[in-house]
Amino acid sequence: MSIEKFITDMLNIDPNMIESIESIQTSDDSENILIKLKPSDHPTCSYCGQPLVSNGFYRKKLIHSTLINRKCTIFFYRRRYICHNCECTFSEPNPFSSKGDNVTHETKINILKDLKEPSMTYSLAARRNHVSVTKVQQIFDKHVSIPRKTIPEALSIDEHYFPSSDFDSLYICILMDFKDGTIIDILPDRKKSFLGNYFGTIRNQTLNEKTGKSELSSVKYVSIDLYEPYKEIAEIYFRNAIICADSFHVLEHLTKDFRDVRLRCRRSTQDENLQYLLTKFKYIFHHGKELDNTPQYNKRFRRYMNYRDMMNLLFNRFPDLRKAYELKESYIHFNETASSKDAAEKLADQIAAFSDCEIEEYVEFYNLLVNWSQEIINSFTVVGSKRINNSYIESRNNQIEKLFINANGFMNFKRTRNRILYCLNKKDTYKL
Repeated sequence: MSIEKFITDMLNIDPNMIESIESIQTSDDSENILIKLKPSDHPTCSYCGQPLVSNGFYRKKLIHSTLINRKCTIFFYRRRYICHNCECTFSEPNPFSSKGDNVTHETKINILKDLKEPSMTYSLAARRNHVSVTKVQQIFDKHVSIPRKTIPEALSIDEHYFPSSDFDSLYICILMDFKDGTIIDILPDRKKSFLGNYFGTIRNQTLNEKTGKSELSSVKYVSIDLYEPYKEIAEIYFRNAIICADSFHVLEHLTKDFRDVRLRCRRSTQDENLQYLLTKFKYIFHHGKELDNTPQYNKRFRRYMNYRDMMNLLFNRFPDLRKAYELKESYIHFNETASSKDAAEKLADQIAAFSDCEIEEYVEFYNLLVNWSQEIINSFTVVGSKRINNSYIESRNNQIEKLFINANGFMNFKRTRNRILYCLNKKDTYKL
């Protein structure tokens, strides 16, 4: 392949348009390409229609990053035309870049493709494409502006900690389609007043006066964590929907309360051996842990012990710990085995058990079960083939966290919102 053919392919331009082209490698190993285009046939003035006359050239410098391993600069010798009739001047068409831009179309595409990867930072994209970080951000802001999507039938709502936002809020709010994981929108705040205004606007803009229905009327399921304002907003704006409490967040509260029981037991004893077991072997209380493992010699106790031996030793000393553990395991079994048909009856048994346990750390969990009982029962609803929950949106949350870490934090909310949607939704793309 000739150097001319290579360059025209790299520039994505028809070789027949080229009058002259030259490639020069500089002392710093960068590549300079000098190029002239063939003149237009019989150019005319766009104002008076009279023929234009060539009035020399001027050199336009363009950054071109197709050669990722080295800096590449195009020096486009652009013709200038003059109309002697109305004395207006014109420049020949520029196929390499937009008006007033010093970056080629191909460079923009390379930058935007790079930024589709969550691991790609603006700084790294700038270095790869031999432009400034500010230029990368300007290109992204100009060509990536993603509108919200239609509110889906099954809506998941969650938040992510974002204290560095230029919006006066500590959290962003994430709306996601539970069925396919598409992020519908990213909101700068999770407060009830903001969410009310957001959903109220959608309802007003999409309201059909004849039917009395809006876009929000099609929502059948709303999955939320245990943040009270989400529940209140769902009750107001999604009146036809079943509100479901995410089971993961319920279990998170239970796990925390059991941990507090374990720590209380540790504080209440001066026996270093028991303190040792409650600290070093705390994982034996994890759900699903295999307790009947092969016994290992324990130097502290001077005998062979497996995990069940350790647990029984602790249970004999701390009856509250045994009761707390059994209640925890009982609720987890209920969460894993109940169905929408028997969830109400089985949850009532759980509430009664926690009510009678007389463990102070479980008062919080008992109140949670009472206050969110209907939403917990609703969480056993199956949508498609899956029980509705926030696990999918939590995985999205983890991806957002990695995006924040890789980017060393974001501050501009609008840019952050577009970057999250752009990176995590496969179908969201840029527009040139």
